[in-house]
Amino acid sequence: MLSSCGGSSSSFEGDVKKMADYRCKKQLLQAKDPGDEKAKKELEDLEKEMDAFGDKMRKKYEEKKDDKDMEAKAEKILKEVMEKCK
Repeated sequence: MLSSCGGSSSSFEGDVKKMADYRCKKQLLQAKDPGDEKAKKELEDLEKEMDAFGDKMRKKYEEKKDDKDMEAKAEKILKEVMEKCK
């Protein structure tokens, strides 16, 4: 039933993990010295990538946005990735 949009559960999990990885990288870049110009540039580039990927995910999973099971699975994946983010 949930694979009708061309996306399977594993595709969804992969997308959520990718977004979680983006969030981890963002957190690590934000923790760097505010005067670090290279880190600022990396952060700007990362935020653009995150926005583009977020838009893509919203469109891809629009029909499933009220699916509580998928939300719970996404939260679990995000939490697991962020706990390892160091």
